[in-house]
Amino acid sequence: MKRVALFVVFCTALALAQQAPPPPATNLVERPEAPTYSDLYCAGFISRQEIGRGNYLIGGLNTPNQTQFAQGDTVFLEGSGYQEGTRYSLVREVQDPNRMQMFPGQRMAIAEAGQPYVDLGRVRVTAIRGVTAIAVVEFSCTAIVAGDLVVPFQEKPPLAYRAPTTFDRFPAAPGALTGRIVLAKNFDTIAATGHKVYVNVGADKGVKAGDYFRVVRSYDPAKMDPVDALAYKVPYSEEAQKNVPRVPMTRFAELPRRAIAEGIVLNVTPTASTVMITLALEGVNVGDTVELEGPPQ
Repeated sequence: MKRVALFVVFCTALALAQQAPPPPATNLVERPEAPTYSDLYCAGFISRQEIGRGNYLIGGLNTPNQTQFAQGDTVFLEGSGYQEGTRYSLVREVQDPNRMQMFPGQRMAIAEAGQPYVDLGRVRVTAIRGVTAIAVVEFSCTAIVAGDLVVPFQEKPPLAYRAPTTFDRFPAAPGALTGRIVLAKNFDTIAATGHKVYVNVGADKGVKAGDYFRVVRSYDPAKMDPVDALAYKVPYSEEAQKNVPRVPMTRFAELPRRAIAEGIVLNVTPTASTVMITLALEGVNVGDTVELEGPPQ
């Protein structure tokens, strides 16, 4: 009797083990978090509107022994137009010391979008002595140095971000507006969730802070990264496979676009947008195509 019971239990367990597992979830869901204060005020930007170089940081309380300044430090400002009690932003005009282009025409694309700037932080003028403004650093994103530019501070309203939503891996229709990632913060070449990238379309095309871009890639060899496209030259069949179809390269260009990431627009200038990646399924490359999805729903 015991053997019969054990046999029944064994058969039941075997039957359960042979049952097909539940199908895996196929709909990816993006659960974005609201951009933080640092995300908004330390993102950087690209602008064709030139920032005057007459107002800049000249030194600090412990100059010349201290060359980098941060939150809480007392600094001296060169220039004119300062007022006691007024807040000002510090920005830095930058250029990439690495002259290698991440995609053909990158330097031209950046030049058309404008001049890249780094957001450094915020100061408040506490006193004016002669031609020098004395200020305290109230907030810093990174080390501030002599020569960094001083501009009027602009308060940024908090961004409305959308609730968790299904991420469409293969969007059916192109976005209302397309552009390209021409640069990444700190001149990175690959970006991930939380990183900031700069897109070559802005307010002139109707882009607003709070809009969403999705990053898409094509399977077309002509539109891929040249290194990735080399994989098409590698045989893909097995040795024992019979009658392997020969797929023309033009057929791969007809495959659906795949979405690899999404991001929210933090701020815009007339010719460029700063985007924070909120979800990345693959590494986002400088040079990737973006499509405007629209504002939060």
